[in-house]
This record gives sequence, C-alpha cells and structure tokens, in this order.
Amino acid sequence: MKKILIGIILLVLVAGGIGWCLYDDGEVSKNNNAINEKQEDQLVTEPKTESKVKTLSLAEQYKMDSAFILIKKSEFKLYSVDAQGNILAEYGCALGKNPGQKEKEGDMKTPNGTFTIDEIIDASSWTHDFKDGKGEIQGAYGPWFISLDTTNLSEGRWGGIGIHGTHAPESICTRVSEGCIRLNNNDIVNLKQFAKVGMKVVIEE
Repeated sequence: MKKILIGIILLVLVAGGIGWCLYDDGEVSKNNNAINEKQEDQLVTEPKTESKVKTLSLAEQYKMDSAFILIKKSEFKLYSVDAQGNILAEYGCALGKNPGQKEKEGDMKTPNGTFTIDEIIDASSWTHDFKDGKGEIQGAYGPWFISLDTTNLSEGRWGGIGIHGTHAPESICTRVSEGCIRLNNNDIVNLKQFAKVGMKVVIEE
C-alpha cells in the first residue's frame, strides 16, 4: 500500500513538474514575442537621423532652369553647364585689361552679371586695330563672335561685349582684351555648338 501511495505522489510531482516546465517555456516564449514586437515598434517609430544637407548644383546656385555658360574671372575659366548644373566643358579665357565691373565705354573691363546671348555671328572675316601700331589684324575675333545683350546693365551707355576667338592664343588666361572674353579658336568652335541664342551667360569675379 505504501508503495502505491509513493508511486501516486511521484506521478503527481512529475506531472506538476512537466506542467510547470510547459508553463514556464510558454511564458518565456510569450515574453520573447512581446520583446520582439516592442523592438519592431521602435524600428518603425524611431525618427530617421540621416543627413538632409544638400549640396547646391550650379544650376540651383545661379537659379538656372536650363543650360548656361559660366565665366569665373578669378579663374580665367569659362564653363559650359547643363540644366542639372553639371559642368560639360571648361576653357581657359582672356579678359579685359582692367579688373572690376565695367562702368563705361573704353574702360577695358569685362562686366559682371547675368546676360543673354543675342547673336552668334561668323567673325572669320572680321579685322580689328588694337591701337598697337600693327594696324588692322585679320582674324582678330577668330571664327565666331557670341554676342551678349548687356542693355540691362549698361542702360545703353556701352555695348559690344561678346565671347570670341583670337589671333593670339598666347593671350589666353591673361588680362588683355578691351572687355570681351577670348577663347582659343578651337574652343570657340566647340562652345558655338553648345551656345544658343537666348541662353544665359553668368560672369562673376
């Protein structure tokens, strides 16, 4: 009889232990699920901290919505820029003999500002006397003259500013012109393929 009672007690204890283990495992699993759900909530609700700093493109910087030409006088460089602000080409250029903003006819300065191309002219037959004792120089403007409308800045007081080629390639990247922007002849040919009447030209120090 004692053996039977002992056996029953053991069975009860074993069954209770199994039940406790099952219950315990169930709670651990349930707790793990709760932790996982909490982590998922945090992943969803935590604010993103990635940088929102944006580098302005040249197009945005100069408020252009189409391709344009940029001339940086301090660099003696002319840039062809697409509508997205990407630099497509760059060329060395020559500038007016005197630095600063153009104010009047004959001051030998290249103006700063935003201008519009109003004409693209075949200049291959043009000559010019630079008043240096050499007389009229054939090919002084190279093959093309890209004329700029400077009326808004000059208010009619001066004009004749453009981008053109040169008979003197050694003058590129110097201050030597009467106010125009000079390029090597091959470069003005390339720029002419990019330039369009109505295109903006930005000239800055």
